[in-house]
Amino acid sequence: MKVIFFTAVLALFAGGCLQVEYRFDVSEDHNLYEAEVIYTGAPEVDGCGWQIRVDDKFYHPENLAEGFKVENLPVMIEFIETRDIFKCGRGGASFKTIRILQIENKKTNKEVAILQENQWNELKMDRFRMDSVYVDGDTIRLKVSYSGGCRDHLFKLWKLPPNALVPPPVELLLDHDAHGDMCEAWLTKWLAYSLKPIRVTGKHEVTFLMRGSPEMSAYFGKFVYKY
Repeated sequence: MKVIFFTAVLALFAGGCLQVEYRFDVSEDHNLYEAEVIYTGAPEVDGCGWQIRVDDKFYHPENLAEGFKVENLPVMIEFIETRDIFKCGRGGASFKTIRILQIENKKTNKEVAILQENQWNELKMDRFRMDSVYVDGDTIRLKVSYSGGCRDHLFKLWKLPPNALVPPPVELLLDHDAHGDMCEAWLTKWLAYSLKPIRVTGKHEVTFLMRGSPEMSAYFGKFVYKY
C-alpha cells in the first residue's frame, strides 16, 4: 500500500496553532471481505456442512461460531487459508479450509454519535492502534488493535463539534474504553458504524477527516461518504 504524508497547520479551539500530519491511504487494500454463509446439508447425508462463499469461491470454515450458522447470512469476514483440504459429499468434493480471524453481520445497528460541546469529558481515550479505515456504502469500517484480553473493551465513534476553521471540517473520532484492562494480549478487531447521522440535507456526499486516536493532533486520513 502506498501512503502519502503532508503537514498542515490548523487552529486549536483555544486559538493557538497546531501542526498535524495527514496520512492518506492511496490504495483500497484491506483484508475484510464480503461473504455469505451457506448450508449445504449435513456431511452424514452427503452434504458439505456450513460453507463460506466469497465471490464465486466456497471455503470450509474450521471455526464458524454457532451464532453465525444462519443460512444465506451476509457477513464481513477476515480469514486465513490453512493447508487442510475438506472433502465431502458422495462425489468427494474438495474445499480449502479457512480459519476465521474476524466475522461480523454485514448489517450494523451502531452509528456515529454526535458529540455536543458540553460532552468532551465523555470521551474515553484508552490507547489503541488504528490499522485501516474505509467507507462501504453507508457504513464506515475500522480495523483496530489494542492490548487486553481480560475485560470487555468498548469503542464509540463520534462526530466532533465544529472547530474554529471556516468552514469547519467534519471530524470523526473513535474513542476506546478498556475498563481498566491490564492484560497484555494483542487483539485485533473490525468495527462498523452507520454514517447516516453525518448526512447533510441537500447534499449527496460528505468529506470527513478521521482522527487517529488517542493522539488528538494526528489524522489517519481523509474520506468521502457518498449517499
